[in-house]
Amino acid sequence: MLKKLPLSLRFWLRSLEHKFAGFFTTLYKYKPYKKGVSSYIIPKSPLIDREADRLELAVPSPEFWLGYAKTSEEYVSSGAEDTSKMLELVQNSGLSLTAGDRVLDFGCGAGRMTRHLQKYAQSCEIWGVDIDADMIYWCKQHLEPLFNFAVTTTIPHLPFEDRYFDLIYAGSLFTHVDDLTEAWLLELRRILSPKGRLYLTIHDNQTIELLHTNLQNNFLSKKLRSSELYNQTKDGMAVLTIGRDTGSQVFYDIDYFCQKLSKMYKVHSVTSEAYNYQTAILVGRK
Repeated sequence: MLKKLPLSLRFWLRSLEHKFAGFFTTLYKYKPYKKGVSSYIIPKSPLIDREADRLELAVPSPEFWLGYAKTSEEYVSSGAEDTSKMLELVQNSGLSLTAGDRVLDFGCGAGRMTRHLQKYAQSCEIWGVDIDADMIYWCKQHLEPLFNFAVTTTIPHLPFEDRYFDLIYAGSLFTHVDDLTEAWLLELRRILSPKGRLYLTIHDNQTIELLHTNLQNNFLSKKLRSSELYNQTKDGMAVLTIGRDTGSQVFYDIDYFCQKLSKMYKVHSVTSEAYNYQTAILVGRK
C-alpha cells in the first residue's frame, strides 16, 4: 500500500510514525526491549522443571548490575544479603511465607533479589515487574518458570487483582519516584492482601548523614553536595528530588514520609541502613 504512494508522502508518514512512537513511549514511560529494533525473538527458558529449586541460576551481564557489584560473586551475595534482611524484618513483624502465598518484587531489575526466593518457588507464586524490558526479558529467559515476570510502566497501575499479594517489596525504587509517590503507594495498597506486608526503602535523613561522613566518595554523596537546591533548603526539607524522570534521586525527611505512610498503612518498623545506606520501612494494611 505504502509503495504506491509518492516518495515524499511515504517519508512524511514514516516521520509521523516515529514521532508518535516516541510520544507514546514517553507517555507510558518504560524502556522497550531492544529499543530501535523492529523485530526480535525470545528463546525458550532452559528452566523447564519448576521443581528444580536447587538449580544454579544464571547471573546477568554487568550492564544489568546497576552499581550493586563489581563481580558476579558480589552481585549474587548483595542480593542474598538484602533479601535475608528483608525476610527477617517481615518475619519479626509476624508474617512468614507459607504455601500458596504470593510475592511481588516491585522494580525487580534482573532479579537480583528475586533469585534468592528460589526455595519458595515451588509453593508460592512469585512475580517480578520492572519498566526495563531488557532486564525483564533476561529474567524470562533465565529465571522462568521458577518465577513470573512482566514489563510495567511508570503509570501507577499494576496488572493484578485487588489484595493479590501477601508480600510486596520495593528495594531502592522509591528512591527514584518523585511526583507519583502517593499514587504508587495507593496502588500497592490496592494489591496488598489483608495479612500482607509492603517493604520499601528510601533515602532519608540518616542516608544523607552517611553520605556526608562515611560515604563521601559515593557518587550520590557528590551529587548531593553539588546540589544548590539542597544546600539552600536542607534544613527545611520534606522532599528533595535531584534530577527527573526514572533517573531521579529522591530524599525524604523520615518523619514526613512516615506520616504520609501512616495515612494509608500501619507502620510496623523503620530500620536504618537495612538496604546498604538506605532506610527500610515495613508496613501493612490498617
